[in-house]
Amino acid sequence: MTTPAETARPPAYVALAEQRYRVAHIAGPELSGISDVAVFGARVVALRRGQPELVPLQLDGSLAGQGQALPDLVCGHGLRRIGPDLLAVTDVDGHKILLLDAALKEVARLDCAEHPGLGRPFNHPCDCTRGPDGRYYVADGYGNSAVHIFDPELRHLKSFGGPGDAPGEFSTPHSVLFDAQGRLCVADRENNRIQMFDAEGNWLGQIGGLHKPMALALTPEGHLLVTDQTPRLSAYDATGRLIGRCRTFSTYGHGLAVQADGTVVIAEMNPDRVTLLIPV
Repeated sequence: MTTPAETARPPAYVALAEQRYRVAHIAGPELSGISDVAVFGARVVALRRGQPELVPLQLDGSLAGQGQALPDLVCGHGLRRIGPDLLAVTDVDGHKILLLDAALKEVARLDCAEHPGLGRPFNHPCDCTRGPDGRYYVADGYGNSAVHIFDPELRHLKSFGGPGDAPGEFSTPHSVLFDAQGRLCVADRENNRIQMFDAEGNWLGQIGGLHKPMALALTPEGHLLVTDQTPRLSAYDATGRLIGRCRTFSTYGHGLAVQADGTVVIAEMNPDRVTLLIPV
């Protein structure tokens, strides 16, 4: 594992709004095939894709122990902390979502019994989040252009969306979360926009001016962060106004999380690594 202290080149700096960051790259064979990251307790957890595994890191990016294989996953894609002791892992080709506890042990799952289908859960899902009322929302992004809603007992309630580019339709819903205003934000990747909905799936608005948005996260101040395939990282305030923008450093910033101190953690692909934007 290569840590920032071992690199000889001077650090780079970027800015979002009024905040300046020092850039640190964390690379090594342990992160080959990285797909997403989450801040989970006092650590960062990275998800590897081809041979699904969770890799624990310290908040500074150094290894925090051995990786944990996920033998029930076909292809790891999305990773999101959805509660103080709950992590959602999305299996894009296994058509399921695993819910893990603080010890990274499975406590529940959402799946289709390995029978994917068009228009119903699941068909190559991308990401999962949980709403303020405890319901689960799954962006079913590659085979379906839909978001599915499940109750706190994991029973399917409804789905919304459909293929297209009109308001409320999706191409590839790739990332999903609730913002600080309680709106469900969906990265509608091939439609080059973020769409916003209420908790029932009613369309509220959208943010354009993006090139294939990939990942979503919130800062401690409640700003929405979006990576896209320019490649860049954009920050938006509560009104959807662009307040900051910088580039990311690999071909794709596929995953995104934010630490409590405001450090931005990016799962970058090609080359594969974790990039930290550390407030200074």
